[in-house]
Amino acid sequence: MKPVMEYQNFRLFLQDYYLERKKNSGFTWRDFAKASGYSSPVFLKLVCDGKANLSEIGVERVASAMGLVGVDLEYFRLLVGFGQEKSDEKKTEIYKKMLSLAKENSFEILDSGSYEYYNSWVNPVLRELAPQLKSFNTTELRNSFLFNVEKTDVNSSLKLLEKLSLLEKNNQGEWVQTNKAVSTGQLDVQSLAIRNMHRQMGELAVEALDKIPLADRDISGVTIGISKDGFYKIQKEIADFRRRISAIVLNDNEFDKVYRLNIQLFPLAEKKEEK
Repeated sequence: MKPVMEYQNFRLFLQDYYLERKKNSGFTWRDFAKASGYSSPVFLKLVCDGKANLSEIGVERVASAMGLVGVDLEYFRLLVGFGQEKSDEKKTEIYKKMLSLAKENSFEILDSGSYEYYNSWVNPVLRELAPQLKSFNTTELRNSFLFNVEKTDVNSSLKLLEKLSLLEKNNQGEWVQTNKAVSTGQLDVQSLAIRNMHRQMGELAVEALDKIPLADRDISGVTIGISKDGFYKIQKEIADFRRRISAIVLNDNEFDKVYRLNIQLFPLAEKKEEK
């Protein structure tokens, strides 16, 4: 079984622990629950299935039953907090602590690269921009951004892109894109990472209303009243539209600017069902 510091999902960690014990003995969910101080024989199975949560006391009981001590116990506490927290801001704070603790103890959290990549809007922009400018000059790269970005952010982003093998240097010493795709990793971290990126890009879109000339932007919207069936039809149209946009990009061999296309469809009000 993998060490706890290689996990991003505490429910999966508990499931793997149970299966490992079960494989080597007659270990049951009842045994696991009893060792953790629970009277319900299926409570921990419900936790693994996402149908129940662990309290603070429960975290300590389960950790004790699993023999977690020291930094493993500290990481497990964070892991449960990350899995049960609802606020994106707090989840991000907890995840950073998980990354820090794992690295301090020479562990690399699986798929943590996707979180680092999506943690800053600068990363995907530089991945497109650097190969086109064919420049190692950080100042030149920074000056190409239309929104404010610090020189240190550019340097950090280039190092990350190179570490993740998303950019590399060719024989002429120029940045080139690799064929490696950006992995979004496990579901919980994927969701947090993507939401962080959408939030940042949404804020830039608001700033673009005043900063970018009308001739260089296209921002529009429509407020509509539709049924659930209408929503699903529009959702499919958006998916088809994204695919057509991707085809245009693949066939466009020229470079002028790095653009961001946001597509947003979300409810503003709802009809309440009569009781």
